[in-house]
Amino acid sequence: RFSDRHFHSYANYLDHKYNDSDAQDEKQTISLSVGQPITPLNLNLYANLLHQTRWNADASTTANITAGFNVDIGDWRDISISTSFNTTHYEDKDRDNQIYLSISLPFGNGGRVGYDMQNSSHSTIHRMSWNDTLDERNSWGMSAGLQSDRPDNGAQVSGNYQHLSSAGEWDISGTYAANDYSSVSSSWSGSFTATQYGAAFHRRSSTNEPRLMVSTDGVADIPVQGNLDYTNHFGIAVVPLISSYQPSTVAVNMNDLPDGVTVAENVIKETWIEGAIGYKSLASRSGKDVNVIIRNASGQYPPLGADIRQDDSGISVGMVGEEGHAWLSGVAENQLFTVVWGEQSCIIHLPERLEDTTKRLILPCH
Repeated sequence: RFSDRHFHSYANYLDHKYNDSDAQDEKQTISLSVGQPITPLNLNLYANLLHQTRWNADASTTANITAGFNVDIGDWRDISISTSFNTTHYEDKDRDNQIYLSISLPFGNGGRVGYDMQNSSHSTIHRMSWNDTLDERNSWGMSAGLQSDRPDNGAQVSGNYQHLSSAGEWDISGTYAANDYSSVSSSWSGSFTATQYGAAFHRRSSTNEPRLMVSTDGVADIPVQGNLDYTNHFGIAVVPLISSYQPSTVAVNMNDLPDGVTVAENVIKETWIEGAIGYKSLASRSGKDVNVIIRNASGQYPPLGADIRQDDSGISVGMVGEEGHAWLSGVAENQLFTVVWGEQSCIIHLPERLEDTTKRLILPCH
C-alpha cells in the first residue's frame, strides 16, 4: 500500500518519464493465492485473487483458477494437460474473460507435439507446435497459429534450431506472418578464454566459476569432458562450470578418441578456488595405429616387455609382446623408435608410407 500518491517506484517513475499519459499510479494491492496438489490424480490446482486500486485509474479485480495434470494413455507417457480461466473486472466496465487450454503429447524419441488455445472477449488464438531433439547437441522446433482478430486470421509460422558445440550454443530462428512481416535471426551464446598457454571459445561460464584449460600437444578433436567439450584446431579446450573449493574431476572420453590418437593421462582431479582458470597439459599423440613384428638381423626378437619409445621425445608408444609382436599407437610415417630392455637397446624405423595399417609390418631392429 502506498500512502502518498506522489511516491513512485523506479518502474513507475520510468513509465511517467517515457509514457506519462498511460502511466498508472498504484495505491493498494491485495493478493490471495492458494495451491493444492492432488497426488492420486497427478493433478495440481491453483487459484489467485488480485484486487488493485490506483490513484489515477479505476480499481480492478482479477480472479484466476488453473488446473494441470499429467496422464499416461497406453504407450503414450507423460501427457500434459492444463487449463485456466481468468476474469478481470474494472469499475463501470464489462468483465474481460479469458480461457486457456494447453495439451502436450510425447512424440517419437524425445519429441513433443502441442496444442494451445486462448479465447478472450476480443479474439481466439490457436497454435500447434512440434519440438524434437535430434541428439544431445541438436534440437529444433516449429509452430503454426491463427488469431481471429488479425488480417488473414493472423496466420503465422515459425521455426527454430539450436546446436550445442564446444564453442558455445548456436541458435537460428525465423517467423513468417501473412501480410504482416517476416524475420530471421541468429545468435551465439558462449565464452572465450585466453591465457599464455593458448585460447579457445567454449560453452558459457559464469564470471566466478572456475574453468579448466586443457592442452593436448596440438591434437584436435579430443573429447575432454564427456561429449561436450572437444579440443580445437590448436589442441586447446576449456571446461567451464567446475565447482570451487572442492575436488573436481575432468576425464578424457577414451571411447570417443579419433583414430590414431593416444592420450597418456586421461583423468584430471584438482581443486580450484573461485574465479580461477586452471591449466593442465595432457601428453597426446596423433598418427596411425600399426601392428608390427620386431626382430634383429639374426632373426631374434627383443625380450618380452621391452619398452618402445619415440626416439626424439622418449615417450613410450608400446611394449614388445611374445615373439616380437607389438602394437604402436599414434605413430607417424618415417619415425624412429628405440626399443629398450635393461641396458640394451636397438632402433626401428617406420616406412616412409603407411598405406595399409591392417597388415602386420616386419621391422628390423638395428
